[in-house]
Amino acid sequence: MIEIVDSNKTSPAVDSLYNSPKLVAESIENISIFDNHLLGVESFEPIVIISNTFNSFLYWLLGISILITIAKIGYYKQFKLSLLSNFSLRNYSILQQFGSTIRHPMNAILLLAYILCTSLFLSLVSFDYVSKEIYTVNTLILQNIIIVSGIFFTTTLIAEIFRYLFQIDSLIYTYYESTVQSYNLSAVVLSISMWFIIFSGINVASHAVLLIISLLYIHRIFNILLHIRMKNKYGLFHYIIYICTVEILPLIIAIKLYFIMVL
Repeated sequence: MIEIVDSNKTSPAVDSLYNSPKLVAESIENISIFDNHLLGVESFEPIVIISNTFNSFLYWLLGISILITIAKIGYYKQFKLSLLSNFSLRNYSILQQFGSTIRHPMNAILLLAYILCTSLFLSLVSFDYVSKEIYTVNTLILQNIIIVSGIFFTTTLIAEIFRYLFQIDSLIYTYYESTVQSYNLSAVVLSISMWFIIFSGINVASHAVLLIISLLYIHRIFNILLHIRMKNKYGLFHYIIYICTVEILPLIIAIKLYFIMVL
């Protein structure tokens, strides 16, 4: 005998879950939006998860991914060479044959994506530690965009001051060429890392992403020194002093201010 089950009827447990706003609210409050809660459950019963915070981060990340996709589709050859030039001097030379490696629309798009990616990562990491009465997701991300943009413009301003005082136009131009390609690579890697964080859990991925960011920054400094030494006749000591002043000093000051202002 075959028993016919009415599909419109739900079990009492599931029905009571959906009809009890208090129970749903308590369930949402106890679930971290970043932790992979599926790893800790004993069964896969249906549960309602509503998170405006998660949606906000997701929308920002979708916008960043669209920017990178536009850059890749619109400037495919330059996009590929720009990423590979961070690891190969041959590709770096080929990229220079396309014309300006600095003032290019693709670089502007990926620079914007890099600033947004870095700001989004800072917001993901620090959101649980900031005051929810002061910051929403969007206000925290916007403040981080201002901070990251400030670091970028500060380093550019210091480089321009060096150019004016010491008449080192070729050195500054080489520095800009190298850093632009580094920003492009970082934008792509960070955007992929953000997807990994959102869907695997921040406790799982944050340390791995921090390690990746550190390696990217060290590789960036190495590339800057390598390209500058190839094209300019200065002592290694001068390059190290220049890099510390332009790159490392603003970063240290920004980190200190971030902990004071935000955390």
